[in-house]
Parts: sequence; structure tokens; C-alpha cells
Amino acid sequence: MTVKPPEVIKISADCDGVSCDGGGGSLGHPVVWYSFAKSDVVECKYCDRQFVRQKRKR
Repeated sequence: MTVKPPEVIKISADCDGVSCDGGGGSLGHPVVWYSFAKSDVVECKYCDRQFVRQKRKR
């Protein structure tokens, strides 16, 4: 059995957080919010999507 890798979503460097509902409308999951306060990568605890905040340009 092959397991698909988690979906990776790139987020603008200006964003401080993201929300995830799993996509798929009523087949998704409850809306959850995640902050980039401690890391530039957060993973949804429901669907394993990874949100990656892009590096700020100097």
C-alpha cells in the first residue's frame, strides 16, 4: 500500500497564521487556525497538510 505525502501549501511571508478546513466542503474537517509564531512550517492536526511560510526578502 502506498501512502501519499502530505499536501504542501506555500504561504506569503507577510502572513502570521493560516486556517485549514481540509477542503472538500462537507467532507473536510472543522476549521482550525494555526500561527507561525514559533515556526515557518505548521502541520494540520486533522489532515496533515503542511503550510510553509516563505522567507522574508531583505
